[in-house]
Amino acid sequence: MAFWKEWKEVIWFSPKDEEDASAQQPKNKKKKKKKARNANREEDDETMDDNSTQINMTWKDFLLLDNRMRIVYVVLLCLLLGLILPIIISYYLGEYQADLGNCNTPTLNRFECMSGSNVQLSKSACESAGCCWNSGSGTPKCYHSNPTRYTYKVDRVVEALDYKMVVDVSPERRSSDMFGNVMPTARIVVRAVNRDHLVVQMIAPGQLEDDSFRLVTADERTPFSQTDFQVSVTTEKKTSFAIVVRRASTGEVLLDTSYGPLAISDEYVEMSTTVPSEFIYGLGQGERRQSFKRNFANYGKTALYNRQKADSYHPLFMSVSPTSGLFHGVFWDNPFPVEIQFSPIPAVSFRSMGGSGVLHILAGPTPAAVSLQYRRDIIGLPSPMPPFWSLGFHLCRENDDPETSQNTIREMVNSGIGFDSDCIDLRLSGPGMGSADLGRFPLAAEHRERLRDQGKKFILSQPPHVQDVEQFPGASWILHNRTVNSSTIDDYETGVRLDSTVYYPSYPFTGQLTDRWDAMLQPEGFNFLDNWPSNDAKTACASTDRPRSFIPEALRSGITNNSICLDAFHPTQELEHLAVHNHYGIQHLQSFVDQAYSYRFLYLNRAAALGNLGHAGSPGDDLTANWASMKMALVQVMEMGLFGVPLSGSPICGTYNSSLLTDNLSEVKEEQLCIRWYQMGMMLPFAHSMTKLNQRARSPVDWSLNTRRLVAGYIQQRYRLLPYFYSLFYQANTQGTPVVRPMWYQFPKDNETYTLNEQFMIGESLMVCPVMVQDDTETNTAITVYFPSGTWYDYYNGDCVHSGQGDSSVVTTGLNHLNMFVVNSSVFVTQEPGASAEKTRRNPYTVTTAFPISSTASGWLYVDDGMAADQSAHDLIQFTFTSDGTFTMERVHFGFLGSEEISTTVNTLRIFGLELKSEQIPAEATYNPYTKVLEFNQLNYDWHQNDFYSLNFIINS
Repeated sequence: MAFWKEWKEVIWFSPKDEEDASAQQPKNKKKKKKKARNANREEDDETMDDNSTQINMTWKDFLLLDNRMRIVYVVLLCLLLGLILPIIISYYLGEYQADLGNCNTPTLNRFECMSGSNVQLSKSACESAGCCWNSGSGTPKCYHSNPTRYTYKVDRVVEALDYKMVVDVSPERRSSDMFGNVMPTARIVVRAVNRDHLVVQMIAPGQLEDDSFRLVTADERTPFSQTDFQVSVTTEKKTSFAIVVRRASTGEVLLDTSYGPLAISDEYVEMSTTVPSEFIYGLGQGERRQSFKRNFANYGKTALYNRQKADSYHPLFMSVSPTSGLFHGVFWDNPFPVEIQFSPIPAVSFRSMGGSGVLHILAGPTPAAVSLQYRRDIIGLPSPMPPFWSLGFHLCRENDDPETSQNTIREMVNSGIGFDSDCIDLRLSGPGMGSADLGRFPLAAEHRERLRDQGKKFILSQPPHVQDVEQFPGASWILHNRTVNSSTIDDYETGVRLDSTVYYPSYPFTGQLTDRWDAMLQPEGFNFLDNWPSNDAKTACASTDRPRSFIPEALRSGITNNSICLDAFHPTQELEHLAVHNHYGIQHLQSFVDQAYSYRFLYLNRAAALGNLGHAGSPGDDLTANWASMKMALVQVMEMGLFGVPLSGSPICGTYNSSLLTDNLSEVKEEQLCIRWYQMGMMLPFAHSMTKLNQRARSPVDWSLNTRRLVAGYIQQRYRLLPYFYSLFYQANTQGTPVVRPMWYQFPKDNETYTLNEQFMIGESLMVCPVMVQDDTETNTAITVYFPSGTWYDYYNGDCVHSGQGDSSVVTTGLNHLNMFVVNSSVFVTQEPGASAEKTRRNPYTVTTAFPISSTASGWLYVDDGMAADQSAHDLIQFTFTSDGTFTMERVHFGFLGSEEISTTVNTLRIFGLELKSEQIPAEATYNPYTKVLEFNQLNYDWHQNDFYSLNFIINS
């Protein structure tokens, strides 16, 4: 019988009706009645089948009245309400935005929201952006909830290879960033470049994976399992995306994106990561600081954007875990202006005005290893080394009077004070690139020849601007002006420099400009100035630049001040200037470097980025003459070393006058600041003085007679150390290490070194502790010096000043003295100083070694002709001193053919820290029992005559 026919009933009973009827009957009667009822039903069925006059139920009645069909209807209704209706609502109203997150976040765990916004920050604006408002007095006022509403969810795993993971993600809770820009879907790529280098990319649609990060080495595609990293990437569909990177050997977290916001749109990119500790260094130089370590206490920020007084873009930091003493590095690979914030959790946030979010994680585990990984993989090792003469002392001035320059040179030569070059600044070289301004300096060629006759070099300052664009008819490499709300390119981008109209090349170009100087003055060096690029026009961009939803907070009041418009168009790169600005200076530099020459130039570049690509040094920032600026100068130089610029310095005694430096100073005591600064400045990689227009002159001959004598002595000490400095540049060239190093760089496992700012290392051997405070009452100044674990000797006389575990000591220092100390187990080489670097090279060498406690002391000397671009023709001399009294010298690399102008002879050996009895003193040596220094003279070892030399003597056990 069909299902619907089986239930053709005229009278319906609900279960409740039956229960009520049966409840009134005795139990034994219920069974009888039930049997009767069933019999009657069977009889009724037969009657209905046979009696056509009965009223039968149709299939329509069944669909409407049957109880079991009602159950089906209920199920269908639930499906409609639970599944189909939400789909319809989502289709017409858009994706539901869950307003999740807790605002009761501990103050120290917060991440700031809406920093750099172009709207007035208020409670309503903050909450409209999906963030939390702090009604109290603390910072930040507007902060992200926990979890933040700016996260992504996993859509799909595109690739899951052994060396690379690719995941597509989409906004999880907000479809636009906190500034109203649409946040599209994004692609996250995590790849292992090699064993110690990991790249994390967050790229938007239209951005190419392989073009969004910088790599100068081969992508080795190392499997994750063979790297120094443990990588955890969220891959489960529809879950919140995060990346956690740990050090494989210790489990320490190096990068974790799960706490802070992630966002990418056309005009905004933000990525945040926690760091192992607050001991991070770098991310400069957006502001001037006296402390090398970054401050996480007050949500501090810095803006990296090349500009006047902050013309260095280096988004790299090194971080250490104090419990293990292991370092790693992180590089933000994005050329756009960036704001970096330090949150107390501790965490670092990167916020850029465009591009993609790319983080390079470098495993270390030592600072030297991070330096090598950064230079080898990301910016390239320096090539070639700077010329030898560039390590001497340099005179630089800014003035309108050529006679003043010539008088200074004449007085320096007559006084016998060593120097190597004269810098001609823009006031004499002119506002346009590619020439010297013969109208301002008609005797430029004659001045150049006079310097050459005296064995000195000529450094020509060069801006990036072009003054007379008519000399280049039809030039297609000049920046164009693009008006707002229009894509029409209608004019050249113009600016003002030294009261002249100038134009801006779009680098790189064909070399039409760089060919011009070669035929003119033929300088030995170039100082690239004002190439952030500068513009003296006050309101040049008021009517052209379109509004930006996000600008780093420190730049919001005038991001184009003293520069060109962000909308200016680079025809050779087909990019707006915003995307090029931070790299404009190194592109200016590269246009000169690309001109192939067989000899080395000195290149100095002010608007630095990417370690100047290994081609140029940094002359340092213009600072005011005071004690605070002296400390800032040292921090800047040490940072530049971390950023891959080993040849860095700072103008000695600043460039601007102060209450401590006026034209009326005439005594040593009044000149105390500049004496101390000369002491320190002579130990920095690039040593120079700079006299600005209408400021007190600062060259060595511009001081009182007594101060002049002191400064001359410091310059001599500089020239004595030139062989050691030059050998350290060879190390920088091959291993990426800085020449001047913070103390923690050389002693990474000593926690006491993490906060030292006023002492530094030159290579592995020498510690320098300058006086950086004023003392108005005494000629001797007491400073505190920290000596790391080991044995330390006075540089000048070899006397032991500290031995044992790391400890601090008070050192009293006279005004004429610079504290320098030698650490045990080290070897370094010096020469008797001459009046220039080239004259110094003619003198024999002195080797100094500090007695090792239980190890081997070693060092090296690098020698080449100091000028050839091809550095394969060099000698490398290895020095070794063992605790059993054996000293050896061996030429381990052959290549330098020799020259009468360059010595290849070691004449003197000094050994610090030896306990010798009288009968143990070699006949050919002298020994000081008080300082415990053994000295051999007249060794006359010429490594071009004999590749190997050995000396043995007995040492007390």
